[in-house]
Amino acid sequence: MRLQRLGKDLVEQAVAVYLQEAWPLGPPEAVRKQVDRLHAATNLKQIREVFQAPEAKDNVVCHRYTLRLGNHKYPFMKFVLQEYLVAGEYFFSVDTHDELKVTPNMPDYDEWNELRRFNQELKLRIEGAWSAAGLPTHEDLRRLMEEIASREHDPRRRGRILLVDDEDEVAEGLAAIFRARGFEVQLAFDGRQVLPRLEASGGFDLIVLDFSMPEMTGEQVLAQLRADPRFRDQPVLLATASDIDLGRVPTCAAYLRKPYPRELLLAMVDQLLGCEEC
Repeated sequence: MRLQRLGKDLVEQAVAVYLQEAWPLGPPEAVRKQVDRLHAATNLKQIREVFQAPEAKDNVVCHRYTLRLGNHKYPFMKFVLQEYLVAGEYFFSVDTHDELKVTPNMPDYDEWNELRRFNQELKLRIEGAWSAAGLPTHEDLRRLMEEIASREHDPRRRGRILLVDDEDEVAEGLAAIFRARGFEVQLAFDGRQVLPRLEASGGFDLIVLDFSMPEMTGEQVLAQLRADPRFRDQPVLLATASDIDLGRVPTCAAYLRKPYPRELLLAMVDQLLGCEEC
């Protein structure tokens, strides 16, 4: 949805749906204060001031506004309003923000994984409720990307891409764009699916890998690949909305900060696959 059409009423409606799902017994005082500030806003500029807006990095022009509303089990989950892939188009999403590095040897490992599963299920419920209410979500982004793919059909490129992202709608929209450019694309919606895909296919020209995923993160996928002699040199483009220590992921061919315009992703893929002259 264009930012000019995304008025206060829609933002407040989306926040109300979030709170109903995340805080069934009512939100705590700290969250209520943030919502009160939102209610007091009288224009879009004041609404944006309630949200956290990290400074743009690497000259990426897409905007991402977050509001930490948490849930009754985890205080760090965020309501997100962001421009993603298509310039000027904004969508609501939930950032579970549960990327702490908890390893199997830690005493709370099983409990942490259970919390991450809970957060993921809650995210899907909230986003599903938004979609049912006609609010702009990644389902709308997928449809928009499919429309763009039909207009930008230019199948001159060659290459096999594995696209790994737990945001199903985003992955399917990106796959449509890549296929319209001639690439062969397979999808994986969980890090655990990557190695079986590689074993079945013999490898890909490029893996576009999301860093933040439930069950098995992008970092864990990379560690698994680099430990396997068959896939040690598999090129990987890592994408994330989080601030991460690149020293933790030193074996990526490239790194891309979310949210990004699709033109930047496509240019980077062309460069990595040697398609710049297409």
